[in-house]
Amino acid sequence: MSAPRYCSMRRLSPYQGTVQIAEMPDFRAMTTDGVTWRVQFLNQRSRLSSHAVWRADGSGNLIETGRTSKVIQALQNHPPLPFPPEDNLELWLLDAREQKPLAILASTLGKITPPRSVDTVWHATLAGDDNFIAPSLAPGNGAASTSHIPHSEVLSRCVQKAAGSLERAQWFRREDDGSGTGLHGCRLDAGQVGRKLGRDAFPELLLREKWEVEQEQNLVSDYHDWQAPRLLTHSKLTRPTRDRLERAACRQAEKLYKVRHFLPEIIYHDLLNVAFVEAVIRRST
Repeated sequence: MSAPRYCSMRRLSPYQGTVQIAEMPDFRAMTTDGVTWRVQFLNQRSRLSSHAVWRADGSGNLIETGRTSKVIQALQNHPPLPFPPEDNLELWLLDAREQKPLAILASTLGKITPPRSVDTVWHATLAGDDNFIAPSLAPGNGAASTSHIPHSEVLSRCVQKAAGSLERAQWFRREDDGSGTGLHGCRLDAGQVGRKLGRDAFPELLLREKWEVEQEQNLVSDYHDWQAPRLLTHSKLTRPTRDRLERAACRQAEKLYKVRHFLPEIIYHDLLNVAFVEAVIRRST
């Protein structure tokens, strides 16, 4: 019997945090909080289909049988969370001026050949999700917003404007040192395939953070702060970035509590513990 394989990857298009994965040749289990696992089994058509839910406290609906026992063992004995990230193939929307990474569109496991057909439209949130409220768009008179459209849409339009009318996107294979080798993509020049970019060419988070217009730069910063709990699940963040994200995440205690098992590093343990206690109290009431 093959040993279980454990890894993590980001959920993108749009960004929804990270997912932890445990898999064997005939099953895959995924969790977004480290508590509830959605288990899929290989059906007769060699495709994974949703089947059951497993929880360590026994409240799931996965029944132990001869077939499922190895799945349960793999989940009961999994290594410490979070699992190592393996989605080192990244699709980036390029900026129109310098043709460098502007916003991440998708990622996939390194063992997979990335698709030739790609969607070059970047979305800040899922359709219908208007929960992103940017403080930088709030007026000084106390009104709710200076924008008559959702702030997520304002941000999406800023990104698309920077990408130009004919968006270009490119897959990159990222290395451990943060550099990347350009692969195929959409509307690329021949010289762009095979190019190598250093770590500094890639945004550390989801979007480029340096913009010529101050309002756009502040809007991107607000977005990353809003996504802070999920972004803290990423490994290899610089200390200043993790510092800033932890402070922003503590203002969103319940979202931070949900991903508490996925944090690879914590700088301010006392600060986060206070947020966790706040989240537990809110849940109990």
